[in-house]
Amino acid sequence: MISGDDLSLDKKQIEDSMHKELQQIGFEPVVIQWAGTQKRPIIRLRIDTLGQRSSAGVTIADCTRASRHLEEKLEQEQMLPETYVLEVSSPGVNRPLVKLGDWERFVGESVAVQTQTGEGQRSRYEGKLLRVNTEKEGSQSAELQLEDGTELRLELCAVKKANLLYEW
Repeated sequence: MISGDDLSLDKKQIEDSMHKELQQIGFEPVVIQWAGTQKRPIIRLRIDTLGQRSSAGVTIADCTRASRHLEEKLEQEQMLPETYVLEVSSPGVNRPLVKLGDWERFVGESVAVQTQTGEGQRSRYEGKLLRVNTEKEGSQSAELQLEDGTELRLELCAVKKANLLYEW
């Protein structure tokens, strides 16, 4: 473990290690949030099953298994102080779309998207995710079909927040 004198946490290294360990047991990190202090870091981790559609879901047992596996590895690697807290949860029914792979994985699902826009412009859209486009210049976009049937193309770099919409 990191001693009280050496509190420089390498968050990137820790996140990379967690990602690798999760993949080994069939999960992927969706969101990793850091809170707390250097002496008592809190890692909030939302996981999903690798390659599964939204209907598969992450159970409490999955979260427990992932948490125990990660705690064992993090303690072996002594990357965190003994007082760290690891909170593992599912991404929820309104799973965030964070990476390009998330967008591609959930084509055909209903999504809510909030964009960064100028004053007075619409910034929130809900609709069916029709397709994801990756172009040669590195530009990535998503096409949505809104409730009124209108098709809309959004540049992913302009997306502030996006998540699946659970249909009750």
